[in-house]
Amino acid sequence: MKKLLNEQKGSALIIVVIGMTVLMGFVTLVTDIGLAFIEENKLKNTADAAALAGALELPSSPVKAKETALEYVEKNGFPREIASITVTDSNHGIQVALKNRMDYIFARVLGYTDTEIDVASKALLGSVTEVYEGIRPFAVEQQQFTYGQQVILKENSGDGYHGNYGAIALGGTGANAYKKNIINGYEACLKVGDIIDTEPGNMAGPTISGVYSIISGDCSTFDNYSPDSKRLWTIPVVDSLQNHGRSTVEIVGFALFFLEGADKKAGKAEITGRFIEFVTNGDISESQNNYGLYGLKLIQ
Repeated sequence: MKKLLNEQKGSALIIVVIGMTVLMGFVTLVTDIGLAFIEENKLKNTADAAALAGALELPSSPVKAKETALEYVEKNGFPREIASITVTDSNHGIQVALKNRMDYIFARVLGYTDTEIDVASKALLGSVTEVYEGIRPFAVEQQQFTYGQQVILKENSGDGYHGNYGAIALGGTGANAYKKNIINGYEACLKVGDIIDTEPGNMAGPTISGVYSIISGDCSTFDNYSPDSKRLWTIPVVDSLQNHGRSTVEIVGFALFFLEGADKKAGKAEITGRFIEFVTNGDISESQNNYGLYGLKLIQ
């Protein structure tokens, strides 16, 4: 009887030891899987950030887009060698694929040494259909723009159509609202399909004062400007400006121009800018006509 009890105790001890071994193995494996999950999230966030940063250089600079994406990979603590960068969609998309190997810490006791983590992100440019803020109180008629093209954003007196010279009323009419919108940009959202009012009259004083308040504090040039330059103006593209007096026009898109300056001739003001392809914050649509102002969307 005593021998039987001893054998039972021995068997129970073996079962406990086996159970503890299995439990410890399970704990170690779960711990390393958890660490791998954390590493995968970090890698995915890095790929997202790199794709978005690189896309800001598109469509005009695909080589710089790749370099910028690689720089973001490095800034997040990963070597360039784990990255594969591809510019796609006729220079309107960029894909960042990252492949990294993570060494296990605890699961080695079970014979598992490491694991490979693969992630990918793709950022795609699309034509903007909605701009959240910062639109200047001018409009241009729908047309095909080319990079660097000089465009008159506000006509001189005598060049407009029945009192309309390119100005629009945003958030109110009159010289005060007009000048405020020149300096700061319209504070509300506008989207394709919105109906807006023209602002007739030349308003030379508010025009010159507003423009020079910007130029005097921003020495940027068309060939050398920062993305946050106040001389980068988002302008609605409208169906037509050939209207009599104060009238309504429809927004069909958005474009961006570098503000060159304003000239005052015979008491009248004219504003000129140069067309730029640019990426901004805003909703996008694949069906929207392209006027050079893009938004970003992560699609992978």
